[in-house]
Amino acid sequence: MKNFFPIFVLLLMLTATSCQTRVVSAQKPMQANSLELYQKYTIQTHDAKQYKVEVLRQDAEKIYAKTKLGEEVTLKKSDIREVKKLNMLSSVFIAVAAVAAVIFVPI
Repeated sequence: MKNFFPIFVLLLMLTATSCQTRVVSAQKPMQANSLELYQKYTIQTHDAKQYKVEVLRQDAEKIYAKTKLGEEVTLKKSDIREVKKLNMLSSVFIAVAAVAAVIFVPI
């Protein structure tokens, strides 16, 4: 069982960082209700900058958000290339299910 713990932790970390839902992309353009207030998102602009923010408010042209460090960020909606939302609960569920399948399914 001690051999599985490092593998489990690595799998959990990999899954937690990779399970993100694309809210806005080239195929899904920004709409008025695309982003929920007080939710955390990863926003990528057209100049390849990434912001991990919590959305505070938005209007027709701009999104006002706060970073983890507490600084206010204002982003134009026309400059946004992609927005991703982290789904931690589903990430943990997928990792636990994968590890359980490896452990309990006989080969």
